[in-house]
Amino acid sequence: MGAPKPLVELDGRPLLAHVLDAVRASDVGETVVVLGFEADRVRSAVPLGEARVVVNPRFRDGMSSSLRAGVAALDPSSRAFFVVLGDAPFVRSSTYAALRAARARTGARIVLPTYRGVRGNPVLIDRTLETEVDRISGDRGCRALHQRHPEETVEVPVDDPGVVVDLDTPDDLARVEAALSRGADLAEVAAALDSNRPLGSGMTKARRRTRGRDDVLGLVAELERRREPFCLAIVTRVTAPTSGKPGFKAVVRENGTIDGWIGGSCSRHALVAESRAALADGQPRLLRLRPGAEPAPPPSSGVVDRILQCQSGGAMDIYLEPHGASPQLIVVGESAVAEGLSALGRLLGYRVVVAGPGLDPARFPDADEVVADVADLAAKADPTSYAVVATMAEYDGLALEALVRSPAPYVALVASRRRAGILLEELRTHGVPSDALARVRAPAGLDIGARTPEEIALSILAEIVERRRGTVPPPATSEPGLGGSTTAVDPVCHMEVDPATTSLRLERSGTTYYFCAESCLRRFTEHPEEFLAR
Repeated sequence: MGAPKPLVELDGRPLLAHVLDAVRASDVGETVVVLGFEADRVRSAVPLGEARVVVNPRFRDGMSSSLRAGVAALDPSSRAFFVVLGDAPFVRSSTYAALRAARARTGARIVLPTYRGVRGNPVLIDRTLETEVDRISGDRGCRALHQRHPEETVEVPVDDPGVVVDLDTPDDLARVEAALSRGADLAEVAAALDSNRPLGSGMTKARRRTRGRDDVLGLVAELERRREPFCLAIVTRVTAPTSGKPGFKAVVRENGTIDGWIGGSCSRHALVAESRAALADGQPRLLRLRPGAEPAPPPSSGVVDRILQCQSGGAMDIYLEPHGASPQLIVVGESAVAEGLSALGRLLGYRVVVAGPGLDPARFPDADEVVADVADLAAKADPTSYAVVATMAEYDGLALEALVRSPAPYVALVASRRRAGILLEELRTHGVPSDALARVRAPAGLDIGARTPEEIALSILAEIVERRRGTVPPPATSEPGLGGSTTAVDPVCHMEVDPATTSLRLERSGTTYYFCAESCLRRFTEHPEEFLAR
């Protein structure tokens, strides 16, 4: 960076000064600053105030050595501590308060912020984990603790892009300064940094390669966060010779692309075809690929038998687990009903988006995303979204106007019949089409005699479940490479082949033949009469 990172200047001030400003404004207890390279220079250039300074002589051993040094210097009576990065200058002081509130409410031993589903910093850690911090080694930080204690980790969605923005390189700094100089907000800065890092946050991090193979499970988590349908394939059994091995994994997407590795090209077309079928009907299955010489097993529920006549002669069983786009619950407002909807929605497996100006993210620990501008909701809603406006008359008109124009199949208003009628008439006079307003369910929820906010939230979720389960899902999109394409059969091995995704084809006497592998194409080219006579 051309200087010790704490001294790199942003807007005319050292990075560390920006970080300490937010920490001081958050009203935390004592602050311990761990310095390493050129510590004396940093100490003289940055106003450290009342912060206790610890010099880590072993800073070259990596992040873990600085973490241990800082924790060892804390007041022994403290019950928890924040781990704050010195190169993350945009974290807001309100984020520290939100993390502390979440810890007080849940008793979690690890509390961390998320921004748009991506984990960030700082991290709040219970002091009882101090001995485990001592065992972290190398250039590793708190991630090691998250992995050991997933059930004791609470994620707090915050409307703070600064939690995912850290400045690792001069290029990062240059991009941030250029973006800010042209008036970009911090959300745009975070997106720009991620898109320009080969191993940044979000999708690029999830696609990191591990031991030469795609990090399939990381990709699964990211696709679920993005609500993108996919099928997870896991090899469960093989009979040699085959390039696949038990435990090999892959992700098959709707467009037929495969991330990961389960075996050679002979299995590819059957994998894609059955993954599409699984996504279409939502049912997992076991794909059994066997040589043609092997006798067919008796039919079994949930098992799909396919002949694999490629030259290897091996066999393979692959478990296919479809993951459709998870339903999304959009909750507008900061009322007690909104809080109940957020908690119940998370419990039922919905991706929960809570929206409203000035919302306190700490009140919605179960939300996956917190949106400040309700006008943005129209872009977030899709055919699998269910929206409820529970503002108690604060900004319900603005929210409804955005949502009734969206493709969300369910839009409801928590209000009395009289209040709902007045509001809908106001929107009609302001140009909102009557057919759009007719979609609004008001009062919201099934009539189960609900009285308390929690009971009202339950009645609304019950209505959403009724609507969701009682509606026939739309047919799968018919696109090249998707389920609507016509399959062909390899004349050599009789494997199903998707004409849209294979380049292995041969035209003979006006008929085009498609092949699953080069070996089948070569055998057919050399002796076509052998296979056409079948």
